[in-house]
Amino acid sequence: MTLKKTSVFARIFRAQVLVGALGFTVLFLLGQTVYALSLIYGVGLMVVGAWWLALRLGNTRDLGVEAAQRFLYAGAALRFMALMAGLLLAHLIGLHLLLVAAGMFVAQAVVFISAAKEFKKEGKGEGLG
Repeated sequence: MTLKKTSVFARIFRAQVLVGALGFTVLFLLGQTVYALSLIYGVGLMVVGAWWLALRLGNTRDLGVEAAQRFLYAGAALRFMALMAGLLLAHLIGLHLLLVAAGMFVAQAVVFISAAKEFKKEGKGEGLG
């Protein structure tokens, strides 16, 4: 993974954590502690999943095309199983699953918006990063 791509991933992770922390703070200040914890838990699930994907992408550079595809598909299956285990844990510890899902949505929206900005930069010839 190149330094520029690494910095893009780092910016996305920071943005996800910042937005999650902002949502957590607002809900906590409103006295909604369980909702705040649920939201940040959902954001955390997505941040960990994105970090895991970034690591796997970095490990594919020395593989052939077919081997890289198998490696990424296996990683997707593992991330899905980890996500299901994370949701089960959220339920078992009493978090509000709708707010967990909202946190997951917010984290993914940050990825989408960040990626759109990066593609726009690339389209203007500024490159990634």
